[in-house]
Amino acid sequence: MTSYVVEWSGGTPVTLAGTVTRYTPTTNLPEGANSWRVTACDASAQCTSSGWAPFSVDVQAPTAPFLMAPSPGEIVWENPLYIFEWVNAYDDQHFVQYTVVIDDQQYEVPDSGEVLYLEQFLDYAEHTWFVRACDLAGNCTDSPSQTFTVRPYIR
Repeated sequence: MTSYVVEWSGGTPVTLAGTVTRYTPTTNLPEGANSWRVTACDASAQCTSSGWAPFSVDVQAPTAPFLMAPSPGEIVWENPLYIFEWVNAYDDQHFVQYTVVIDDQQYEVPDSGEVLYLEQFLDYAEHTWFVRACDLAGNCTDSPSQTFTVRPYIR
């Protein structure tokens, strides 16, 4: 019968018997870079270990983005191009993906930037917007929301 020993950086090795090929640690792993490996042993104690494989633990969400434009309560004139700007969030893992939410409609921001160029007309009304920052582990933080109002362009 084969047994397996699962090891990870900073953890106590765990022996799994039989056909178990999946293990979830029962203790929290440290934030940041870690590594793990598996050793398989047969009935005569002949063992072979895998190499150490890196992985990262990320349970912290990015900080909230800071909204810049349109500013709170701003009146913007009808335009086929609206520009939404914010100060980027901070995340220890460094990559953050942004989604701008305007009146419950989501707009993905390409290239993890700090500007959304929205090429569409918005209704003449008050609108609510915020920015959601998500890291690669799926941890997300929303900025506080703000309102702006679209008015018709008058010549």
